Amino acid sequence: MAAQAPQPPDAGSTQLPTGTQAPATPPPMLGTGPAAAAPQPVPPAESAKPPVPAAVPVTAKWKATLYGMAEFNIMHDSTQSFGESVGATVIQREDTYAGTHGRTHFTARNSRFGIKVSAPEYEGIKTTANLELDFFGNQPPTVSEASLVSSGTFRLRQANIKVETEYVDVLIGQFYHLFGWQPFFFPATTSFFPVMNQVFGRMPQLRVGHTFKTEPVNVELAAAAVKPPQRDAEVPDMQAALRFGFNGWKGIHTLGAGGMLIDPLTIGVSGTFRHFKVAEHTAAPVFSRSANGYGISVDAMVPVIPASALDDPGNALTLTGSFFSGTGIADMAGVASAVPNPPLPDNAPYTANLDNGLAVYDAAGNLKTIGWRGMMVGLQYYLPPSGRISISANYTQGWSDRITAENGYSELRSAFRESRYIDGNVFADITPAIRAGVSFQYSEQTFADDVTATNERLELSLYSFF
Repeated sequence: MAAQAPQPPDAGSTQLPTGTQAPATPPPMLGTGPAAAAPQPVPPAESAKPPVPAAVPVTAKWKATLYGMAEFNIMHDSTQSFGESVGATVIQREDTYAGTHGRTHFTARNSRFGIKVSAPEYEGIKTTANLELDFFGNQPPTVSEASLVSSGTFRLRQANIKVETEYVDVLIGQFYHLFGWQPFFFPATTSFFPVMNQVFGRMPQLRVGHTFKTEPVNVELAAAAVKPPQRDAEVPDMQAALRFGFNGWKGIHTLGAGGMLIDPLTIGVSGTFRHFKVAEHTAAPVFSRSANGYGISVDAMVPVIPASALDDPGNALTLTGSFFSGTGIADMAGVASAVPNPPLPDNAPYTANLDNGLAVYDAAGNLKTIGWRGMMVGLQYYLPPSGRISISANYTQGWSDRITAENGYSELRSAFRESRYIDGNVFADITPAIRAGVSFQYSEQTFADDVTATNERLELSLYSFF
């Protein structure tokens, strides 16, 4: 809060020099008729008046910005497969009750708020802290449906400190993965992230980077040590990225359903290396087995029809695209996760000290990571003249090299080997702070036994940004 400026004296007041007393008024003369007029005090000389200090504005040394949105969504699904988010959830097949009956959601749990605090610049060092929360926190599986929706639990989205200098930028805390240069290349859609086959995730990390700025092109380099999916691996994920922004060709793009941004044509390349250490495949493990995973992502934001300014988006057309390939990356690629390990020799279940879908033992007792490739392409067009109405469409597809009949997964119903996702969206900005969106979303998954399951979703969304 800005300190209040000292108030100057009232303009009509008269001040005397310090230590000066006003002359006393002499008493009237007695016994001689009417009292004589008392002499008036002599005002001090103008030069003796002290100068009136000017009002000096005092500004806050710290700056805090509160931001967020209230969101309301109505969704109808053709199956009972998904919650509010599609993500990597398995679609129920047509030979099940859930696969032949629909579901309707009403939710406001995607509402969120955040606060960003900037410290005073010190010797060229800029420091910013950011905290952001929403209401998608985990709840017990036994909670009632009414409580699940109406009593959303706080969830930590971002909590980080960013330090910027002339030579290097440092980010410490929870933020989007550097892998995929998130969130810059996200598509425009009402669907909650991640959509199927989308590189997505937030984790605690330590990141360093620097942007080399020139008039024609900006080049950004960054590297990060990120919390791995398995604490027992003892080794953090290592991520690195390179990005080019071509300043002479700018376009409008929207991240999800948020506000519009204007940025130059941008191409990014990023990679990740991860290590897994899993307890041996026995009832009473003593030793561990290790495996490595990796990923590479190539992303682009291309203004097909450029825009000159953010406040003039009419007729802007932008292409977003992403391709990823890797192994052991299912947790940050919007793909199948529930891939089981084989049972123990006595047919007892084996529980690994690792999240599902990243690395599993094969029938011979070898630990192997699960490979995935995927792509996503989207178009977003801002209708003339004002751009207050926009349309977007997205297509994604993913493939696994592991969840196949040849690898013994022909009966697996908890994971898919191939998936496709298509959506179409219409957004209307009712006011600068209120947006409405309508979306149709089609999801398709093919299992190892070549059975395909589908879901169709119709969604209405309302947003109020602050």
